[in-house]
Amino acid sequence: MTNTASKLKRALCSMVVMLALMAGITSVPVLAASPGIYTATATSHYRHPTTGVIEDSGGESSYVLGQSMTDSALNKAALVEVDSSGATWITIRLNLMDNIQSPQFQVDGSSVSATLMQEDYSNNTADYRMRVNSENSIIRCNMYVIPMGREVIFYITVGGLSAGSGDFVTSITVEEPEPVVEPEPEPEQPETTTPQTPSDQTPSTQTPSAEEPSTQPTEETPSSTEEPVTEEPVTEEPNSETSSDDEEEESSALGLAEFDESGNAVSNTSTEAEQNSSTGNPVIWWVIGGVVVVAIAGGCVWYFCFFRKGKNPFQKK
Repeated sequence: MTNTASKLKRALCSMVVMLALMAGITSVPVLAASPGIYTATATSHYRHPTTGVIEDSGGESSYVLGQSMTDSALNKAALVEVDSSGATWITIRLNLMDNIQSPQFQVDGSSVSATLMQEDYSNNTADYRMRVNSENSIIRCNMYVIPMGREVIFYITVGGLSAGSGDFVTSITVEEPEPVVEPEPEPEQPETTTPQTPSDQTPSTQTPSAEEPSTQPTEETPSSTEEPVTEEPVTEEPNSETSSDDEEEESSALGLAEFDESGNAVSNTSTEAEQNSSTGNPVIWWVIGGVVVVAIAGGCVWYFCFFRKGKNPFQKK
């Protein structure tokens, strides 16, 4: 007996280890939904969807009745809201509210407070919104069922998310990114360069003649021969005064100076004074010229009147 019990314990431990390993291998991480508002499909579970444990007092013997009852109490429509920070809320809808009292909720084993969003008396429904870890969280619901006279415990999961809100009341606002409109590229225009021509030259365009060129060359005879006209160069005598003045101006402009034999600078005024002193006073020259003219005239009179006729004016008669 002792050996049999130990073997059973070993077999059970091996099975537990194998199940744990299989659960670890087959587990796949679930990605959270992106920010937005989604409608989802709610599913009720009389057993825990992960552990398979039935917490309701009905137990295994009441599984069929309990699953049917939870399916009738939970509406298939649900709402999932994810804000920009990743926070997630789930809104579930309960049916048969005239037979249900005081529903309470837990999310992944932790108690949460649910907010009554709306009640539809015509359809006998009520919407409850609660904060969850993600859209894959497991919600535990316990509620008092009036016809049964006791509380019923079941589980809720959501899936099949689709963008939209349906007839639910939403509480978040998701800003949709504006579509980025890329500007259309402008067609590139080829650059036209205009050749620059000199201002004094104008390009001439020659139009080809439509006439066929003649095969016989044409002889051109000059109509008239023009003799070249030769012009004699005109030589102008240089003006002495002008040239001297130009030389003086040029020498003064060039900064040249004249020096005498002793090395003293000779100015233009001293040179002019020397020239005037060498030529003398013009009045004296007029007097001398007059005396010479009178002497010549007297000599001519004496020659023609006396000497040629043989008369001596100095002889006594």
